[in-house]
Amino acid sequence: MNLRREVIRRIPPLEKRDAELRRRNQRIRALEAERTGLEQELDAQRDHAATLVDPAELARRSSFTQHLVTLRRVTVALRELDPERRHPLRQVPFKLRNYRLAASHGIPTPRILGVWEDPAGIDLDALPDEVVVKSDGGAGSHGVLPLRRVAGGGYQTLDGVRSLSADEVREHFTSRAAQGRISGPFFAEEVLRQPGGGPIPDDVKINVSYGEVLHVMLRRVSRHGHLRSMGYRYVDADGAELGAVMIGREDDRAVPVPPDLPEMVEMARHLSLATGLPFIRVDLYGTERGAVLGELTRTPGGRQPFRADHDERMGLGWEAAASRLELDLVAGRPPGILHGEHPVPELYPEGHVSRSADPGAWAPRVVPCAQCG
Repeated sequence: MNLRREVIRRIPPLEKRDAELRRRNQRIRALEAERTGLEQELDAQRDHAATLVDPAELARRSSFTQHLVTLRRVTVALRELDPERRHPLRQVPFKLRNYRLAASHGIPTPRILGVWEDPAGIDLDALPDEVVVKSDGGAGSHGVLPLRRVAGGGYQTLDGVRSLSADEVREHFTSRAAQGRISGPFFAEEVLRQPGGGPIPDDVKINVSYGEVLHVMLRRVSRHGHLRSMGYRYVDADGAELGAVMIGREDDRAVPVPPDLPEMVEMARHLSLATGLPFIRVDLYGTERGAVLGELTRTPGGRQPFRADHDERMGLGWEAAASRLELDLVAGRPPGILHGEHPVPELYPEGHVSRSADPGAWAPRVVPCAQCG
């Protein structure tokens, strides 16, 4: 009888908890549906903005947008042409590999707190209360979750919008890997703190063509992965205003120019020369311990419809960079991505090809920085 009374006593709290879980899951599904809808709306707006650019005009002048479209096509073709990933374009998409590259040139990267071959093995219990969990391969926010542990053992994204259990975090990466959006291994890194900033530090995305900065995009993120809540500002390498250079995107002067922009620009130039590509975007963060690499991006997403004069200027910069690179190769620059001589940590787990006896194209080519370009 005592056992029966105890079971009856526990039924209401359990039912209440189940109801709360159902409400939370419904809220998560609603937020994900809202996010999908907003992303589709934004894509439609960008598609419309792209129609404002006359294709005939693009045929008459140099165009960054046209070069980017061609580059996207090339990266797809390279999947079959280069299965061993010898081409630098095939090596850029991996975050841990890029961290190793940056560290070899003395450029700070986030501290890695844990690495797992499979998302099912992600052990959040062993990590600090605030972490960012990522996939090694994958673009956009699909393979990134900035998390804070909350009472009861669950987690919230750092913007406070989304709540997840540890199993739901693992499922987030498992499902997206199954869809082919991301790839492992999976890792956790420190949360980067921006002095005086919000929970998510401002992005500093620098378009660079073999050592020459085309522009700097400053982006403020209020909600993780929520495109319409983001503010944008475009400046040159010296921090001078470029204005609303992207069609359909307002210039938000409330997004500050980081005080360490000159250091970031030099880091971006250095990494651009090291990758040996006519174009790369270098993403950085201004943190409490200085400028830190976020990632390298070979083909920024979206339509990228820029104002005609800015699009032409960047297109000409891309073309000049391709010629400079070719001349450096003729003069003896080693081809491909060049790693520096600074000591680097081993970031990949045991069993990864980079740690095998025959790493092939994963073996870094190390040269003095002066030989990078």
